[in-house]
Amino acid sequence: MKSIATILKGAAPALALFAMTQCTTAASASAGDETTFIVGPQTADCTGVAPMKCLQVKENASGDWTNFYSNIEGFTYEPGYEYVLKVKTEKIANPPADGSSIKYTLVKQVSKTKKKEMASNEKTLIVGSQTVDCSAGAGRMKCMQVKENASESWTNFYSNIEGFTYEPGYEYVLKVKTEKIVNPPADASSIKYTLIEQVSKTKK
Repeated sequence: MKSIATILKGAAPALALFAMTQCTTAASASAGDETTFIVGPQTADCTGVAPMKCLQVKENASGDWTNFYSNIEGFTYEPGYEYVLKVKTEKIANPPADGSSIKYTLVKQVSKTKKKEMASNEKTLIVGSQTVDCSAGAGRMKCMQVKENASESWTNFYSNIEGFTYEPGYEYVLKVKTEKIVNPPADASSIKYTLIEQVSKTKK
């Protein structure tokens, strides 16, 4: 019969290998549970169980803002600032019916940048990747599809935006200036739109 010492000696390398494997797996899982969020300077109206205000987030600068229906533990949001956050995500085993299945916890606030408030005659427009047939005045034309925040429905845009070149197949986020036209033509828009900044252009 082998002595206990001999058995333990033979088992030691296997136990060491097992421990190393478990450590590596745990480290990988931990790294995989972290993600980076960019949080926008303004919230948007959204509807969960009831109407609420949602943070606007994206995971990279070229992405589109999306409504964030949860909260981030340890993070205090201040409107007017854009944040880059490193957050930890954890699966919630039995989430409430009206709650998120993922818990978000702040790991690190990478940056907090003051964003200039828009003037009353400035607005953000999201421009869709395709135009649609529409009617304006006496004729038919192609209208861009626009909305002012991600949760809205697309609407026909019958005007044009001075300084902006549209390319089908891309979704744009634009900052534009609006000016009232005193005596517009009967079949034309009463508002002039001028591009201030092309915030993003995303291939769709």
